[in-house]
Amino acid sequence: MKKTLIALALTTLPVAAMAEVVLYGQMKAGYEVNSSKVTGEDRSPYLNGIADYGSRIGFKGSEDLGNGLKAIWQVESAIHLGHSNGGSDGWANRDSFIGLQHDKFGTVRAGRISNAINADMDVVDAWEYNSDALGLGKFTRTDARYVGIAYDSPEWAGFNFSVLYSPRDNVNGGHRGHKKESEKDYGEYDLGIGSGDKYSLGLNYKNSGFYAKYGFDYLKNSGVKIHDDLTAEFKDGQVHRLEGGYDANNWFVGLGYQFTKNTSSHSSLVNDSHINVILPEGDKVSANVGDHNVIIDNSAQEAALTVGYHFGNVFPKISYAHGWDVKINGTKEKNTKYDQIVLGADYDFSKRTTANVQAGWLREGLGEDEGKRKTTAFGVGLKHTF
Repeated sequence: MKKTLIALALTTLPVAAMAEVVLYGQMKAGYEVNSSKVTGEDRSPYLNGIADYGSRIGFKGSEDLGNGLKAIWQVESAIHLGHSNGGSDGWANRDSFIGLQHDKFGTVRAGRISNAINADMDVVDAWEYNSDALGLGKFTRTDARYVGIAYDSPEWAGFNFSVLYSPRDNVNGGHRGHKKESEKDYGEYDLGIGSGDKYSLGLNYKNSGFYAKYGFDYLKNSGVKIHDDLTAEFKDGQVHRLEGGYDANNWFVGLGYQFTKNTSSHSSLVNDSHINVILPEGDKVSANVGDHNVIIDNSAQEAALTVGYHFGNVFPKISYAHGWDVKINGTKEKNTKYDQIVLGADYDFSKRTTANVQAGWLREGLGEDEGKRKTTAFGVGLKHTF
């Protein structure tokens, strides 16, 4: 009875009060199987199960303020339909913001916002997956969201751009370090790796099916450079990604190139380093073996290509990605490159519902004299947008 009364009450609200609120989202999941084999070792057992492909639900709205100006807002949250990999769903953990939008002058937003690489790129990664072997997850690992303020320009003759700034205290939760009480304690200005300001820039162009996109991130204090005397210094990180291609007349071609420095690398030698960094004074830090995961000084280059063709409702496609050997502390590390192939097809039941099937092969070097890891995977899934 109470539920009926609530429903009746909602129907009596003024139509204008609810007209600009939109419910939207994507529900997508599938069944994945994958197994890996490291040189000189037995193949790992096949892992299989229901995998979520990035399901989400959101609410957004706007209010016309007159003279071409609107107030806009959005709240978007992740939903895990399959294995969450230890994570949990949270309210507003995807792009969620409030802002102002003008027809001629662009949009200003504040909140949790995707960097340019995540917001308007990833075109070359035309796959739905959870396992990195079934899509270009290694290549797109630099996608990120920052708490900050952003500006998105209007489009001029096919061009547009965006900028995003995340202040240091938003990055590290307002932690400014604590006073050193003893030699065993952290330094007075201990802020940690990855606790600095973050900047993002995006440039885009499209014309007659052709497109070009450039994304750039600048990350303060994203890594450390280790010296021979076991001292270290903070290093700033950079991400450059360039994508271009053609998407028209049933053809899809996407080509991407990415350069990363002092941030997340495609090599496990960089991302699995355990170094406890202490900052006692100045810009030098002492580095000791510890339990804290940090990014050490590194640089890497990668490229990816995806080609597909629409035959009615069927969209077969293939991707190839390659990462060159990485540099760590300025020295090229042998056997740290990777090669990847993904082959599959989508089938459109309708404009909103699509099925996917794909297979992937990923071979990645584990370092000099450490062999290679070869992963084989297969997946089939379903996606529905609303």
